[in-house]
Amino acid sequence: MSARNCPECGGLVASTINVCPHCGYRFEGAVNDNKSSDNAPKSAPRGENPYNSIAWGIISLILFWPCGIVSLIYYLKSDSSWCNGDVAGAESAGATSVRWAKASIWIAVISIVISLLIFFLFFSFALCYEV
Repeated sequence: MSARNCPECGGLVASTINVCPHCGYRFEGAVNDNKSSDNAPKSAPRGENPYNSIAWGIISLILFWPCGIVSLIYYLKSDSSWCNGDVAGAESAGATSVRWAKASIWIAVISIVISLLIFFLFFSFALCYEV
């Protein structure tokens, strides 16, 4: 596989990629399915995606992995949309990722509280009926 230098930032980019992952520059002949109303191709936004955070996905994955996996999938979808120039899609997928992560945190907290209640109820009955 060959590589080329980006004319805008000088970063090394694989020849199979049409958008520079460092600065978002589109190379000549890049095919873009995202067209605006005037049929001009959208340019990839510059910088980091402000609509998502990997920290939420990792925390939710640790606390309650089923919701954490869904959160990470939406994180990746948001990042992909951002790189393709779809800002609205990136914002929507990023918000969904955070919602799933927060659901994971709530499920973990509720599970811990219920577990502690069961534990204390069990031992309080065990102490009351001790033989």
